[in-house]
Amino acid sequence: MANSVLFPKQSEVLIQLLEEDQKEWKQFSRKYFKTPDKTDLKGERTSLHQRVKARAEKMREVMSEIGEPSLSNIGKEASIAISVLASHSSLADTEYVLKEFNQLFDKKRIDVHFESIPSLTDLVLLAKRKSQLFGTIWFFDKDMHPFLPTVKDFKSVNKRRSDYGLEPLRWPKSLAIPESQQPWLKKPISELEMRFPTSEEYDENFKDFV
Repeated sequence: MANSVLFPKQSEVLIQLLEEDQKEWKQFSRKYFKTPDKTDLKGERTSLHQRVKARAEKMREVMSEIGEPSLSNIGKEASIAISVLASHSSLADTEYVLKEFNQLFDKKRIDVHFESIPSLTDLVLLAKRKSQLFGTIWFFDKDMHPFLPTVKDFKSVNKRRSDYGLEPLRWPKSLAIPESQQPWLKKPISELEMRFPTSEEYDENFKDFV
């Protein structure tokens, strides 16, 4: 696919960065779910975030080379890579990428991976302790059960999701643990818990992000 875009080399770089990122986050997530005292992971988490920031810096360099993260420039997979790398890095990187995607969306919807916009939007809102709009982000409580951080105008959430090509709201499925350890997947989505995160939960999710 990279050969059919205007910047195939840059596309391949982004895809490789994403593969590295996903591999490391999956390994860390497995340990996170199995470790009762999260402070035991402090050193490993710091080291991971340093590598995440380095990848985000490389991502920004590539974005400066390609001009804009359009599908015609780098393709779908590399566009997804940009959104994921930014969302794992920092609020500043996420806001930067979200702005780029929104500008492309306004200019030419079919030339941007607009399905990434909802999750980037929700992440920015949550990082600023505001209600999300699309319900794309879930948190886990101290017992490692998922809950949905408050969604503004919840009754219309699936309409907003459909406007960006997303399926109706559903439970989060973790790739870090077996499905047998995710009992919520067998429950109807109507049983979800939606609430504002506590200060501790905000800190746990965003202390390396903002």
